[in-house]
Amino acid sequence: MSVFYRKYQNKNKQSAVYGRWFARAVTIGKTIDLDELAKHMSSHNTPYSKGAIKGMLTDMVECIRELVLEGKAVKLPNLAIFSAGIETAKGGALKSEDFSTTKHIDSVYLRARATGEFTRQELTKAGNVTELPKNFTDYKDVDDEDPTNQGGGNQGGNTGGGNESNGD
Repeated sequence: MSVFYRKYQNKNKQSAVYGRWFARAVTIGKTIDLDELAKHMSSHNTPYSKGAIKGMLTDMVECIRELVLEGKAVKLPNLAIFSAGIETAKGGALKSEDFSTTKHIDSVYLRARATGEFTRQELTKAGNVTELPKNFTDYKDVDDEDPTNQGGGNQGGNTGGGNESNGD
């Protein structure tokens, strides 16, 4: 198993780390959808068919969405805790009584925090981090999948962007 990356240079002139180089995780090939995940899972010596697995996964996704939208957190052991997060406008309100959801909340988003044995430390230990060859073209920057992440990303605290996982 490998976690692949490409190097990139910080070109934000206002950044304290302008001009420095960082790694950005990339994914290989196309994104796996529920149908392909169900097919993959059914090939792992399970008595369940691809169709049965896909049905359960589809229901699970719908239920997680519903529960998160109700303000609950949903934990899938050794994977992630899914919950809603809020991005607050920079600067905030000067006083509590001046705070307004329309003025001070930019967006609501899905959070996925690693849990159990699937922690940042485990990923770092188990993941073989490998730079993609320069001529490799079948990849996508992980940050590209989140249109709200405009160049911030989590660069290990080097650029000040992104959120840290607490490994619950």
